[in-house]
Amino acid sequence: MAAAVLHVLRWFPGGEAIARAKHSFLSCSDADGGYEDRISALHDHLLHNILSRLPAKDAARTAALASRWRHLWRSTPLVFHDHHLLPSRDRAHVAAVARVLAAHPGPFRTVSIGYCDFGCHDRELAEWPRLLAAKGVQDLALVNMPADFDRLPAVPADVLRCDTFRRLLLGFWKFPDAGADLPAGGADGFPHLWELIMFGNDMPGGRDLDHLLARCPVLHTFAVSLSKMFQRVHLRNQSFRCVLLWHCFVEEVAVMDSPLLERLILWEIVVGEDFSVAVRVKIAAGVPKLQVLGYLEPRLHQLQIGDIVIKPDTMASPSTMVPSVKILALKVNFGVLKEVKMLASILRCFPNVDTLHIESLIGADGPTGKRNAKFWRGLCLPIKCVTSRVKKMFIHEFHGHRSEIEFLKFAARSAEKLGALLVGVTEEIQASARKLSEATAKVAAVSRTWACGECIVLVLGPRVDDVWSFRKASDLSVKDPFH
Repeated sequence: MAAAVLHVLRWFPGGEAIARAKHSFLSCSDADGGYEDRISALHDHLLHNILSRLPAKDAARTAALASRWRHLWRSTPLVFHDHHLLPSRDRAHVAAVARVLAAHPGPFRTVSIGYCDFGCHDRELAEWPRLLAAKGVQDLALVNMPADFDRLPAVPADVLRCDTFRRLLLGFWKFPDAGADLPAGGADGFPHLWELIMFGNDMPGGRDLDHLLARCPVLHTFAVSLSKMFQRVHLRNQSFRCVLLWHCFVEEVAVMDSPLLERLILWEIVVGEDFSVAVRVKIAAGVPKLQVLGYLEPRLHQLQIGDIVIKPDTMASPSTMVPSVKILALKVNFGVLKEVKMLASILRCFPNVDTLHIESLIGADGPTGKRNAKFWRGLCLPIKCVTSRVKKMFIHEFHGHRSEIEFLKFAARSAEKLGALLVGVTEEIQASARKLSEATAKVAAVSRTWACGECIVLVLGPRVDDVWSFRKASDLSVKDPFH
């Protein structure tokens, strides 16, 4: 236990020195050869801070150290993660979690439960949501791990009535059908909820989501992942600053009347697995601070700005532009002429982009390769962000195909402000010295014709880790979440 306490003390200023002085800090020999307990001599607020950083099982065990410690764990706001209890999905694990929740009088600061099947109808599991709400949990992660993911249990109504949340994560629950009465917080909704994360949930009615979000007056970050909605997601909130949607099945994403929204991240947003229907991504006029947007995919998404659906022949005008966006990310198959034309139209909608990410989805070049080359060479209408704004351009998953090179040539002729071009090759190219040399030579040949004359060009290896980072994407101190 002493070792655990010392480990926690490293969080504090000077903690390393305290840890190194382990024996002199924990005990000091007196004149009679005994030992003085110096940790127990600390003020209660310091001991509470220490206990709140320990795993719950270790914090509870401190009651056995001395009479001075007996009341401390029960009077410290609970911080509990069930993975600290040798996580499993058996009855022993459920019983251990139940003992912790019942033994602590509250308040509950942080509770994370992710190794239980709430569909098994155990009495303890049915009681937990009421207990959590009654003891004022502030940060809650409640992840159901059902035996059958096709039959999710209903989200506990007690959780949706709790009004003390600051952060809430709900995983693998079924929400009521459209039109059902969905409770959302107390009389004032969720007045303190700052971050809401939902994944693996089944929400067949967009009306329920609208109702839920409308009751969150200070919601800063909203994220949905691996969820089935099949209807519209209306993002209308006066406090939104970051919205993340990935691996979701939805028909329409509409951003409306969100004056503080800075970041909208879309990742694999589709209607169905066959990709036969385009998802409408609608951006209304009420998002004046939107700075980061992506990934838009011409093959999957239909972009609408205001009341105008963007098409390959859409003329640029103030009503089709979102001037606030500074960082834009797209996924494009350069080998498909329709997508190439849409790429040009979409870029015209964001005239002030200074950082551009394009992930190449190209397969083998088909008969459209020559036509794509003619398109970029014969482009009459300028693309403002490319000609006079873009300072950094990233090409991800570069294959070295002709259609990709033609886009780079277009950028070379047009991009007057570009200071850095970073080209990340595919794993296949990286694995072959010959292919890597050929791809590098092609990029170098293009770089010699750059209009700005001082552009730094780098050919990089593939991404080391393709795991999407929610924390990075939602952290507004990270300027470019796509980098």
